[in-house]
Amino acid sequence: MNKSSAERRIKELRASLEHHRVLYHVHDTPKISDEAYDSLLRELESLEKKFPEFDSPLSPTHRIGGEILPHFKKVTHTVSQWSFDNVFNLEELRKWEDRNITLLEKAHITIKPSYVAEIKIDGLKVVLTYEKGKFVRGATRGDGQIGEDITENLKTVKSIPLVLKDAVSMTVIGEAWMKKKDLEKINKEREKNKLPLYANTRNFTAGTLRQLDPKVVAKRNIQIFAYDIEGLSIETQEKELVLLEEYGFLVNKDRSVCTTLDDVEKFYKKWVNKRHNENYGIDGLVIKINERTLWDTLGYTAKSPRGGIAYKFPAEEVATKLLAITVQVGRTGAITPVAELSPVLLAGSTVKRATLHNGDEINRLDVRVGDTVALRKAGDVIPEIFDVFKDLRPKNAKVFIMPKNCPSCGSVLEKIIIGKELSAALYCRNKNCPAQHVEGLIHFVSKKGMNIEGLGEKIVETFHDLGLINDFPSIFTLKKEDIEGLEGFGEKSADNIITSIDGARKVPLHRFVYALGIRHVGEQTAKDIAKHFRSLARIQDATFDELSSVEGVGEKVGKEVNTYFSLPETKQLLKRLCKEITLLDEEILPDGKLFNKLFVITGTLPTLSRDEAKVLIEKNGGRVQTSVSTRTSYLLAGENAGSKLTDAEKIGTVIITEDELKSML
Repeated sequence: MNKSSAERRIKELRASLEHHRVLYHVHDTPKISDEAYDSLLRELESLEKKFPEFDSPLSPTHRIGGEILPHFKKVTHTVSQWSFDNVFNLEELRKWEDRNITLLEKAHITIKPSYVAEIKIDGLKVVLTYEKGKFVRGATRGDGQIGEDITENLKTVKSIPLVLKDAVSMTVIGEAWMKKKDLEKINKEREKNKLPLYANTRNFTAGTLRQLDPKVVAKRNIQIFAYDIEGLSIETQEKELVLLEEYGFLVNKDRSVCTTLDDVEKFYKKWVNKRHNENYGIDGLVIKINERTLWDTLGYTAKSPRGGIAYKFPAEEVATKLLAITVQVGRTGAITPVAELSPVLLAGSTVKRATLHNGDEINRLDVRVGDTVALRKAGDVIPEIFDVFKDLRPKNAKVFIMPKNCPSCGSVLEKIIIGKELSAALYCRNKNCPAQHVEGLIHFVSKKGMNIEGLGEKIVETFHDLGLINDFPSIFTLKKEDIEGLEGFGEKSADNIITSIDGARKVPLHRFVYALGIRHVGEQTAKDIAKHFRSLARIQDATFDELSSVEGVGEKVGKEVNTYFSLPETKQLLKRLCKEITLLDEEILPDGKLFNKLFVITGTLPTLSRDEAKVLIEKNGGRVQTSVSTRTSYLLAGENAGSKLTDAEKIGTVIITEDELKSML
């Protein structure tokens, strides 16, 4: 066979194998036997070896897995990977709808949203990037901004295409999962070999995709349901799912387009009982507004898009014995009662402790030490006690009374005013309380804060008890000789800790703001504040009104931030701390010529690609949306602009050309 005929045959084989991949792994309607498929694959593999110039990393032959990876690289997502907020009943779902309708009415939009109800798979979120129709990168969600590059592992997953039929550039979001029957087979083998069994398909899927050997991944039959596209303009969520199917992705067909929430509830009730019959884990529904044009208008909460919500099924519930109730002091001084439990398996993990929230909750439940209690995971994350089996209550069950004094420093506990209401929790108001100091230090060095590896909770507690650290600046004045020689620490471990501390001396502003542990300032709020003010000096000088007006902050948080930075002790602390670290200002140009202007790009531009136009706009302080809304400042339109141009004309959005954009700059 000469080169020309080999190249032609290779192309034919790849096209045929892709066709049969879709039939088998996407539509579950195979037209040829596994043996026939394997023979075509062997022929292709043989030709690629004889003519290596025609080999491609996107060939079906590479799905069996490549070389063992030394480690996973970090990858920054081009679009933030948000998670949905949760609701647990129809009443909460209606409140979500009411809030959205109120926001739309304020924007003078009278469209009544329809919804797409999709099955919420209990798996691992993955982010698949395609450039000009080719799969170039796959990553985990990570923290929403940065994930792990697991491209080589995802190439082995046969339910995703490596090459699309069109040369489009887009990002596809999906959920990786494993069939229950496949896990059962693996566990049977492990049981024979007296090995520990895997708890559930989700954990096993996550562990598999983090294997450094892609060949191991290839053997485990991981599946991926695709459910979202970023980078393309599509009118509805329904059309988005159809397009994913047309591109050869596996899309869950169990979905419903609903006109009202009553229709959603019917679909929910159908699946709340049916879910256990499926071959994959299901923990609820995801309800999305079908009209994608409404998503930009609705915007985001601190951590989630308002256009969608997770409608969770009742959490898995178990019963166990309450052995004791202890209290812990948080970094803000909040006193939280904690249930110490007889260990029990709940939703795939062993639970020994659960929150009881506050004294009011203990009284409401009438829970006593010695009781048998009903336990669940709120939102399938945090274990909580929600009921008591009073018929099983022993005669010696003890009533628990919340302490009047702080268990750490002995200060009198009291409720405080939060906003306009009295708190449910008790607080220790002593700013010098050791427990608060320790919790604050643990928060400061945490992964989402200063990210000082090696300084875990126990080590922070030990160093604090020994007087080695007592506030944030003291962490950076630690010396190797302070640590080396302590019980459990040698030269190497001391070196590692000092190296980690030195590595944290340069930190992005938003992580630093989060690390300070200001009440109500979570990860997203810290990002909003840092992005708006760009430097610590500007945040310190900001007035209450300036802070409160930042999108995503509001009056309650603005007051806390303003109060924190106005305290003399804070000013002194930051003065010392800033001698030890370097703050990296947020990479944004608020004084750019397009600052706070919202753009939508449509059609083919004369000289710029859409990505190039987006970069140009963002470098000059503007932001780019995916669809036209009343908040859009400009529609940048090229040839074949389509429906976005029509939408812009209807609501009076300013329409500009590429030349006009350049003249603005």
